[in-house]
Amino acid sequence: MHEIPGPQCFRYLSEILHTLASTNQHERVLHFVVDRIVRLTQCQTCAIVLIDPKTEYLTIQNWHGLSLTFCNEFRRRIATATIGNLLWTGRPLVISDSAAEPAIAKEVQLEHPFRSCACVQISLDNRTLGYLHVDSGEPGALTRDHLEMLGLFANVVALAVNKSRLFEENLRLERIDKETGVDKYLPMLERIQGAVTRAKEREEHFGVLLLDVDNFKEIVKTYGYERSRDLLRTMADVLRADLRPIDAVGRYGFDEFILLLENADPPAVVAQARALHESVALHRYTGENIRSTVSVGVAMYPRDGASAEDLILTAKRALFEAQRSGGNTVSASPEEE
Repeated sequence: MHEIPGPQCFRYLSEILHTLASTNQHERVLHFVVDRIVRLTQCQTCAIVLIDPKTEYLTIQNWHGLSLTFCNEFRRRIATATIGNLLWTGRPLVISDSAAEPAIAKEVQLEHPFRSCACVQISLDNRTLGYLHVDSGEPGALTRDHLEMLGLFANVVALAVNKSRLFEENLRLERIDKETGVDKYLPMLERIQGAVTRAKEREEHFGVLLLDVDNFKEIVKTYGYERSRDLLRTMADVLRADLRPIDAVGRYGFDEFILLLENADPPAVVAQARALHESVALHRYTGENIRSTVSVGVAMYPRDGASAEDLILTAKRALFEAQRSGGNTVSASPEEE
């Protein structure tokens, strides 16, 4: 157990890196890391302990030799003691015999007591992500000779975790319209489809609005491309400021927005549409204090459509009526007004 099989370690790392290069499922990579460390060291416990970026608590992401209950309940703060020192400084920790360092061993211990232990920092680009914990029931089984090998596996973990987080962030950004900061059309369509499902189950009403900027072409012609984009982004912010957390706004067309007003009856939807229309008109946009107005088309579930597509089509027809009447107004079916 004291010998570190170099060729076998190299082969394992090669396999894991190949997996890392071919998948965004970082859990699979972490599973392989733990499994291969266990094979190489015959350890009692191996755990990948990561910092949750949302809570900054330490959590166990993958493990060997621990119970599921322990791992699910494991939440530790990043302290300034032994583990804190490891996380802040990056200096690895080795306990050759816990009997000689009982206080430190108890602090480092996860679920089960051990006789020897090694912990190495998991980091990338000078950012600490967590640490790799390996322990054994035998004294002297884990020594400083293992640190280089464990450091290599820790680096693989860091790459896998970072790749996964970047992938998730890219997915989130793909849903966002870069010019306005609101949802793109397809994510908004998914939201409305979800609202249809919820409304059917709960027997609720909701509204779909389409807003078109009345004077956008004139703004582009007068103030230019960049200012017109600034106006759209600010207008999106104005719309979002008047919405509840359960509502949503997205970009429908070049100068059009689509809004979802959940769990609201027809009078409330029309009132909100008029309030949004007024908020847009009262605001001044860009450094030039540009004025702008919108035309608004309103559709209600379930009366105006039983699907997202039907509701959007109804709202589009209502928007056309608003534009045909001269713009700068809210159009809804007579029963809603």
